Amino acid sequence: MGLLEVHGLTAAIGAADAMAKAAPILVDGPFLVGNGLVTVIARGEIAAVSEAVEAGATAAVRLGRLTARHVIGRPSGEVDTIFEFQHEVTPPT
Repeated sequence: MGLLEVHGLTAAIGAADAMAKAAPILVDGPFLVGNGLVTVIARGEIAAVSEAVEAGATAAVRLGRLTARHVIGRPSGEVDTIFEFQHEVTPPT
């Protein structure tokens, strides 16, 4: 699981687009955190997620809107439950 947090929905959309184009991942979100912060989540194989998060971070840096990024290898199944992620994630066709 990779997390990318940016400031603003425009930056989130640009970062999510870069992430989806960079590697075969599933994109979840946006999750509106508050105060303009938006988190986008990448799911998939750890190498693909890492590559996607890096591409998304690069896109957000170009806009001056990157807040944070983090990759978690093999996250616990409880993470979705704890944070009540309820989005259905489907792979692109």
